[in-house]
Amino acid sequence: MQRLRKAGRYLVGTVQVLCGVHLFNEHVAEIRPCAGASMYPTLADSGTLVLHSRLALRLSPLARGNLVTAVSPLDPAHQVLKRVMGLPGDVVCVDPTGERRLADVEWCTVPPGHVWLAGDNQSNSTDSRDYGPVPMGLIRGKIVARVWPSPDWLNTTFHKVDRA
Repeated sequence: MQRLRKAGRYLVGTVQVLCGVHLFNEHVAEIRPCAGASMYPTLADSGTLVLHSRLALRLSPLARGNLVTAVSPLDPAHQVLKRVMGLPGDVVCVDPTGERRLADVEWCTVPPGHVWLAGDNQSNSTDSRDYGPVPMGLIRGKIVARVWPSPDWLNTTFHKVDRA
């Protein structure tokens, strides 16, 4: 009987720890792997682990330059990691590289409640040039640090250039 109680306490403790880890990962932060070449050279195309924070998204507003994860507008079963290039009201160049020769639109005003996302490796990235402005409701969190390799906080904001 004593063994059964001990096993029961161990099981309850294990479930509590697993629930705590799950809640932390869902609402605070988690370490995630990155795959794909769209964020090269900022993040390698494989073997990179990043710190993804949902809490950071709630604590500070999105800014140009932030790295974020979002539900893919093209495939809701997948998430994408991109850089915020435009906020609501911004006028952005749809294809600054000129590689895609998109339809008639050269410039786009980001509508309210949306952001413009782009990969750093624009020649190898599916981003807002393909699916347009992304609703903010699809943004899932901010990437705040690279965990592996070369752990480092990621500088993810653009600084204003003083044009005097």
